[in-house]
Amino acid sequence: VMNSTAAEYCLTDEQLRLSASPFESFVIGKIVPLLIVFGISGNVVNLSVLLDGNMRTRSNTLLANLAVTDIFFLLFMIPHCMAHYGWFAHSYFFRLLYISNKMHLIAMLNWASACAIWLVLAVSLERLVAIKWPLRSRDRPILMKSSRLVLLIFFLTGLLTFYNHFSYHCPTKVFCKGSQPHAICVHSDSNTWIRPNQSNPNPQWIRLIVRWSPLVNAILVVFLPILLVCISNAMLILTIKRRNCRHVPLLKETAEMASQLKTEQRVARTVILIVTSFTITQGPSAVLNVAAAFHPVSVVSLTLTTFFVILGKALTFVLFCTSSSSFRQRLLHKTKLIRRQTAR
Repeated sequence: VMNSTAAEYCLTDEQLRLSASPFESFVIGKIVPLLIVFGISGNVVNLSVLLDGNMRTRSNTLLANLAVTDIFFLLFMIPHCMAHYGWFAHSYFFRLLYISNKMHLIAMLNWASACAIWLVLAVSLERLVAIKWPLRSRDRPILMKSSRLVLLIFFLTGLLTFYNHFSYHCPTKVFCKGSQPHAICVHSDSNTWIRPNQSNPNPQWIRLIVRWSPLVNAILVVFLPILLVCISNAMLILTIKRRNCRHVPLLKETAEMASQLKTEQRVARTVILIVTSFTITQGPSAVLNVAAAFHPVSVVSLTLTTFFVILGKALTFVLFCTSSSSFRQRLLHKTKLIRRQTAR
């Protein structure tokens, strides 16, 4: 929307700035892009190994879907990083696209983050059941088939986080003779609106959804799964310790069964490391999201928790390489094959 007053008025550099503080600009604009490049590259490598025929297990299928959601999360972070550079902040087309779609980008980030949390919980529970009841877990799928479980997680988390798409109303005006797009965002449940004497035009049912969804989201998408991840991870660690202490080879136990049990435990240790790292890096963000449902949070806190979330997603490849010998072997094998093909 552009009127004559807005068309003549030119915004200052300070008003055009898309970052909330120099600290946010440094972290999100300078450090995070490096983590994004490393994280996307590492997760692509993870996918190439996890989806290999010899590595395709229920746990690895879930971990592969986790890698996909992490890649999408990191891709949706790129526009936010670009916004902290002056060239993009002053670019007409970038500003127009970014300020018009910022809330949709945030909604997609929240969706990808929610998917990742529940996928990590699914992996942790799958390993816990596989270790506690190995024979039963081989006979039938745990919980449900991996494909159905992933689709269910994607659908439910998408439904729970969809309110972010319309939680704010951000009308756009173009200033300075059509060269400076700018937006002012108003919460969809706000009692006041854009103009002082204008009442909120949103229907009551939308206002109720926007009002209560953050609390429901904080409980079902953040607090509850993180709590269950911590509990299942602790149970998995205790189960492995008890099995190592009490395990006595039986006469009926074949070499194949013993090898299978060792493999299950190695996979469980890798999962424990990944889940622990996930909890440490995503936990602060979870606490902040719960707090944000009740009162505003500072830019510094939001920036730091965002940094740790992205750091956690970038570290997955490192954790696989350091904790899983089979992953390293498959990666080396694939690297050798690629070298042979390129050498021809």
